[in-house]
Amino acid sequence: MGEPELEAGETTTTTQPGRGLGIASVAVGAAGLTLAVATWAAWLVVRPGIVSAWVFSWVAQAFVLVLGALWFALLPISVLALVFGVCAGARTQPGYARIGATLAVVTVLLALSGAAVFATTSWRHVGPPIAYFDTGPSGPR
Repeated sequence: MGEPELEAGETTTTTQPGRGLGIASVAVGAAGLTLAVATWAAWLVVRPGIVSAWVFSWVAQAFVLVLGALWFALLPISVLALVFGVCAGARTQPGYARIGATLAVVTVLLALSGAAVFATTSWRHVGPPIAYFDTGPSGPR
């Protein structure tokens, strides 16, 4: 009743579905990828082994903890970019959606590997261990 009826001669033209979501997927995926690569570069410059040799090791320890938090923060960012890309049609048609979904997958791989490295790094001389597995003989505590 409220919808206009189409006549036989009229056709509806549709544009590419989800173009805005595809562009959003590319934007969020590219920002996440840039942040993931920058976090890895900073981690390689400031490693926990180097942190213990610094004069201001508490500043370096805070910096390393922020880098670890960034890796964990990148996980929902990359999932958001992936959801945008899939909703925009990344599986059915090439374009912005597929590019954004690909960037999101690369970002999530970098973030997961960074989070794993952060969680399994030995923090012997810097602070409390975070998921440190000592295979040596255990002594009295």
